[in-house]
Amino acid sequence: MRLSHFALALTIILLAITGYLAWEAQEEAKGARRELDLVRRQQAAQESSRPQAPTIVPALPSAPEATPAQSPSTPPLAGSGLMPGSPSPAPAAAPLTALQKQLLGMPSVAKVVEIHKDQGFAVISAGKDKHLEKGMKFDVRRGDGLVGRVIVGESIDASESVVDIDNSAALPGVSIEAGDELVLPVRK
Repeated sequence: MRLSHFALALTIILLAITGYLAWEAQEEAKGARRELDLVRRQQAAQESSRPQAPTIVPALPSAPEATPAQSPSTPPLAGSGLMPGSPSPAPAAAPLTALQKQLLGMPSVAKVVEIHKDQGFAVISAGKDKHLEKGMKFDVRRGDGLVGRVIVGESIDASESVVDIDNSAALPGVSIEAGDELVLPVRK
């Protein structure tokens, strides 16, 4: 009779501990959702506060005209763009699109530390310290462009996590590399 009472007491204690841990996990998930909502609201506020004026590309300066002091027999300087085979000047950078501006304005959540393309996963520099949870999706940015998408896996440490590379969102000819940044999914 005493052994059955002990087993019953132990079962009740284990149920209480399990219930407490489940409650704690739910509270942590609520906190992570609140933090994510706050970040999204801050990004929306930043985006709406930016002026939407069109970007004006400055005109290129006109080519200098030859002065009478220079004789036509004087050869042009190497690298001036006038000699055959010399490199031409670089074209002016195109203005950023609205999507590129949005992407550049987003804060980085983590960086890719290691990449294992053949196994389809990467290691990132964020974990429980950033309230990451299994199944969370992030876009991967390099400069002002997207290079892919990752999904947080089961292995989440204090400051590192393993993410699966989402091949359905991969761009042809572009792959995720160490040093790329993770951002919240971009709304297109």
